[in-house]
Amino acid sequence: MNKSFNLTIKVLIALAFISMSFKIKPIKESFENFLPSKVYKVHYNFYTKANDKKIFVKTYLPISNERQRIVAKKEQSNKMTFKIKKEEENIRGIWRAKSGSKFYTINYSFVFKGKAAQYKIADNLPIQTSEHFKDDTYVRAEEHIQVDHYKIDSLANSLTKGTKDLKSLIRKLYDYVYQIPSAPIRDLTSALKAFEQNQASCNGKARLFVALCRNRGVPARLKGGLILEQTKKRTSHLWSEVYIQGKWIPFDVLNNHFAYLPAYYLEIYTGDHFLITHTPNILFDYNYEIKKGNNVPFINATSDGGLLEHPISFIGLSKSNLISQNILNFLILLPLGGLLVALLKNVIGLKIYGIFLPILMAFTFTTTGLVTGLLLFFIITIVVMLISIPLHTWGLLHTPKMVVVLSASVILILLLLSIGLHYKIQWLQSLSFFPIIVTSITAERFTRAIEEDGYNNAIKKMLQTLVVILLCYVVFSSATIKIVFLVFPELFLIIIAMSMLLGKWIGLRLFEYQRFNAILN
Repeated sequence: MNKSFNLTIKVLIALAFISMSFKIKPIKESFENFLPSKVYKVHYNFYTKANDKKIFVKTYLPISNERQRIVAKKEQSNKMTFKIKKEEENIRGIWRAKSGSKFYTINYSFVFKGKAAQYKIADNLPIQTSEHFKDDTYVRAEEHIQVDHYKIDSLANSLTKGTKDLKSLIRKLYDYVYQIPSAPIRDLTSALKAFEQNQASCNGKARLFVALCRNRGVPARLKGGLILEQTKKRTSHLWSEVYIQGKWIPFDVLNNHFAYLPAYYLEIYTGDHFLITHTPNILFDYNYEIKKGNNVPFINATSDGGLLEHPISFIGLSKSNLISQNILNFLILLPLGGLLVALLKNVIGLKIYGIFLPILMAFTFTTTGLVTGLLLFFIITIVVMLISIPLHTWGLLHTPKMVVVLSASVILILLLLSIGLHYKIQWLQSLSFFPIIVTSITAERFTRAIEEDGYNNAIKKMLQTLVVILLCYVVFSSATIKIVFLVFPELFLIIIAMSMLLGKWIGLRLFEYQRFNAILN
């Protein structure tokens, strides 16, 4: 028996390490340091007709920077010449056709990998002037950014009167422009027009904010791009950047992003330009087709071959639409969570509620967030306790009692969602049923323990369960651990081997050394 057991352990570990050794080369080929949180496949789709004359179509193309990577670029068009032209900070794609009354289609596609950019502006910074910035391009007036107009000058002066530091100055200008009512105005709106009509879309608000900053001598510029979401759209987006301590800091006065740019913002060009231009008076149509991609940290998921095609790897499964990323993450981390719970129970000696309940709770915290999850847990625990006490007093059987508890939990989540919707509380609006149900089951186990073991023992067991939940949460939140298991599913064999060894554990648990200290001495 012991020989076959030991042989099984050795075979499992040997198979795991042998299989992993064949992945060293693919890992080197696919590894990348950039860690995006959002991945999208973007298509520019243009349609035009020549009408017996030469035509052109021009558009700005995105480039990689510190917060975004643009890869897998591909251009397709029917009988049109294509070239890329560098224009100051931007690059531009240009398509041309000689003549002929025919339709032309253009497709330019790429993969966007992005991460959020959050900047902290120090307090008490001196207010910058054009002297701090060598190039005066970003402090002077432009056609649609009327920096020196008396109305802009009067507004900027009244808003910042008495302001002594840069952060406060920018905040006052930002707050004024943000409170201007938003409107889906498709036409170009200048800074002056946005102020005069007290209503604007992203382009009018961004121009007004830039004009106010420049009026105070603070370098500012426009930034254009797309807000990425899985859809087909025609609308682009415009926001602002302010030059602060050697960096261009983003500000979106439409969507209230102060010194912050979300991961799903695609930066395409800098300056006050039109994203698309074409020959006047021709038939022209366009759209942006955007598809969400699965993000695999540390792995260049756009590369061909390598780990994507490796027979013993889940990277390809992660990129496919066969299973959602959340479910896949849960499946690959479930055995690891089980091993962690077994170690804490059998070796450390923690007493917890169930084996998989702490794992399920930890996973729900990854979807709700740790603080929200804990708050939700305590609210539901108290509610379930209050419901369970009379149910136990009335002598209800366990299964009908659970139906009552779950029904009360459903009513509770619907009430919380309604409160979140009415008072616009974001974290309440994002609640889902699965975390609520799992939390309710855990809370019910806690109330049953109070009935059977008393408050002190039940609370001790609940605290130890929370410790296990938090440890599992730390493991489940790690992008590194997720990618390791995606690349090396052979680790499941090692987990099986370790669990088998743990099944033979006959020594004292760590907490039992203290418990039996007198006897041992």
